Amino acid sequence: MTAAPSRTAPADTRGIGRFGTLALLGWVAVVAGVVPFLLLWLLVQRRWAPLEGLDGEVAARLNDEVSGSPLLVTVLSAVTDLGGTGTAVLVLSLATAFLLIRRRRRLAAFVAVSGLGLAVLGPVTKAIVDRARPVVESPLVETPSNASFPSGHAMTALVTWGVLLLVALPGVRRGLRPWLVAGTVLLVVAVGFTRLALGVHFVSDVLAGWALGAAWLAVTTAAFRGWQHETGRRPGQATDPLDVGPDEAPRLAPGTGPEDHRLRAAALPLAGVALVLAAALIGLGALVTAAPPDGWLQRFDRSVVAWFAGHRGEPLNSVMDTVATLGGTPAVISVGLALATLSLAVTARWRPVVFVVVTLVGELLLYLVVSRVVDRPRPSVPDLTGDLPQAASWPSGHVAAAAAVYGALAAVVVVHGRARRRWSVLAVPLLLAPAVAVSRVHAAAHHPTDVLAGLLTGGLWVLACTLLLLRPRPDRPTRAGPSPHTAPLDPTTDEIRRNP
Repeated sequence: MTAAPSRTAPADTRGIGRFGTLALLGWVAVVAGVVPFLLLWLLVQRRWAPLEGLDGEVAARLNDEVSGSPLLVTVLSAVTDLGGTGTAVLVLSLATAFLLIRRRRRLAAFVAVSGLGLAVLGPVTKAIVDRARPVVESPLVETPSNASFPSGHAMTALVTWGVLLLVALPGVRRGLRPWLVAGTVLLVVAVGFTRLALGVHFVSDVLAGWALGAAWLAVTTAAFRGWQHETGRRPGQATDPLDVGPDEAPRLAPGTGPEDHRLRAAALPLAGVALVLAAALIGLGALVTAAPPDGWLQRFDRSVVAWFAGHRGEPLNSVMDTVATLGGTPAVISVGLALATLSLAVTARWRPVVFVVVTLVGELLLYLVVSRVVDRPRPSVPDLTGDLPQAASWPSGHVAAAAAVYGALAAVVVVHGRARRRWSVLAVPLLLAPAVAVSRVHAAAHHPTDVLAGLLTGGLWVLACTLLLLRPRPDRPTRAGPSPHTAPLDPTTDEIRRNP
């Protein structure tokens, strides 16, 4: 008897029809992006009157609406940075590093190639079209020196956050996926709108940026899907346009489980530490502010600031200004985000992430409360920053932030590291935080006692967070065998090995 033919498709042909359909949809998306871009380019080159009129009218009207509100300009400037080159480099680099640590090398290549192509595509198209920027009545920000068409921020936002969306979708519950997609679309649209409202792009620039970004993202997505199938990766039921199966999805971390109770239990002690620390800093600040002008403390503050002011000059001023940026908001956010992302990738636990977030947010709240209550005037010597408020000198926010973020970096490495040399990382906060303190005194932004208070604020707070949130559990398992409730510390765990 002849055996009945199997109803199951052979392993080498299963899913080919589905892949062909998805590949076709990918190239349709490419065309849908390229054609509008080329059409807009043609209309801009030919100076088509309806489009030119719309561009000029929207630029002028939005500029009139926004120019009267400094707060709105500040908000728009913050949102527009989410599509900037710096944000894209940071986000895509961290995403690539996270995927490499988790051994998702193909996804890491997809993220890296999408970002590298974006870095080439934008400048090349701008140089070819060479369109001038809008000229508005009240410029709100410094006009970029490069060409206007297409909008680099609009294109960068779409590719950067679109890449993250595609990578994240397989690991997200189905009920949350529409919200994630909607949030990404809203973010991309918001970035494009800020470029119009700030008067640095025309409507056609933003539309062209979105179109070109969508085309490039479609190209990398279609190429990745083809690579997926050429290497024999044919998941039975893919859950996103990248054709990545659930087993290959990059998981962030399992639920905290027993650690969840420990994190919640630390909330009350941390709140108590924050209250005590804030009260102590406010009391010290009141004593320093109320000290007699001819007393030794006030004379010490004035003499040190005057000494630094007398030794200003180049290149020292430039060096000190660079050092001060290590405690500025962009550096603190970047280092904090990198620390949280990489510690999550390595430890596969949420605890280090919670530690980093609580450390930075807590330090910021402490600074805001203490500086508002004490309200100490700045040094009388002219400062080199030019944009400081007259009060809020106690404590130094830059120094407190530097002590907190670099102290958190050292704490994560010491607690979760295994090498004996990990203790050398303590040199990072011990060198950088005092260096930032010296730079703030040199700029006459703070008195010496202000920066000492900043060191206390950041140092004591990160120490409290380390002891209450980050230190190893007392019942941590020995090398004989891991606890079934403990998440893996090493990225080369069995789970990751099963899903290279």
